[in-house]
Amino acid sequence: MTNTKNKIEQGKLLGGGPGDLPIVHTLYHTYCQWSEMLMKFPKVQRYTLGETISRNLLMALELLLAAASMSNHAEKLTRLFAVSGKIDLLKLLIRLSKDSKCLPNEKYLKLESLLIDAGKMLGGWIKNLEQHKGAL
Repeated sequence: MTNTKNKIEQGKLLGGGPGDLPIVHTLYHTYCQWSEMLMKFPKVQRYTLGETISRNLLMALELLLAAASMSNHAEKLTRLFAVSGKIDLLKLLIRLSKDSKCLPNEKYLKLESLLIDAGKMLGGWIKNLEQHKGAL
């Protein structure tokens, strides 16, 4: 158990491969932060808005890992654009959580910052792939 904990602390989520991408770490950390916040969500919203956010975070991670393991640039771009859409939706849902008083402002700012960072990394990855696509 401590070996697994040490690997996570050292930035090794899956022992190499797609799981070691910085954006995967960011979304992984975002989900960990979110799951703690969800426990303090009002019960009325926990199983609607809260679960929707959880599902979309997990779906973004799933799409991201699938894209990272693909060799076909067109398919990879399609998946990455889907992740981008999920991140945009998550930003909106997190803001809705704050505005509906389910999430304190400081928690909102923490999650928003993580999602912005993930979006920047994703945008750079997409831009890089599009440049290479033009060169092929």
